Amino acid sequence: MAVVKRTDILGRDLCAIYRITDGRYEDADFDTVRRMAMGESINDLTAVAGIDNAVQAVIHRLKAMRGELTDLGHPEYGSRHHELIGEPNSVHNRNLVKLYILQALAYEPRIEKIHRAQIRSTEGRAPDRVEIELTLSFVGAPELRNLVIPFSFGGSV
Repeated sequence: MAVVKRTDILGRDLCAIYRITDGRYEDADFDTVRRMAMGESINDLTAVAGIDNAVQAVIHRLKAMRGELTDLGHPEYGSRHHELIGEPNSVHNRNLVKLYILQALAYEPRIEKIHRAQIRSTEGRAPDRVEIELTLSFVGAPELRNLVIPFSFGGSV
């Protein structure tokens, strides 16, 4: 019987890269690397593992609308905060964003603990935009990870 390391739960997946690099995690594509195969130089998909994969998984979970993957057998995957697009940037709606984010993260088995979840309004800069600020620890990983994921009640960030 193979011994499974505790960090194996963090998993391995294809590596997503984001062309928009200001923290919005938009315009994703798969990362590639050039390598030699049978005497030819080819592009190959890059993998991500461990803590970097866990962070990527959290981002993807929060970017997906809850129920979006129901047809694939994952009705609980995603977050409901997207339902608030078109609503005003109010204290009540920011609290709903936080609730929906926490509900989505509760389904993520790689998260050991949510140390901080804050929804910060950016009304001075962008009236309909908030920043979802998370501090997370992952199973088997000693360091905390901070994520800032923007969300716009207006539908575009």
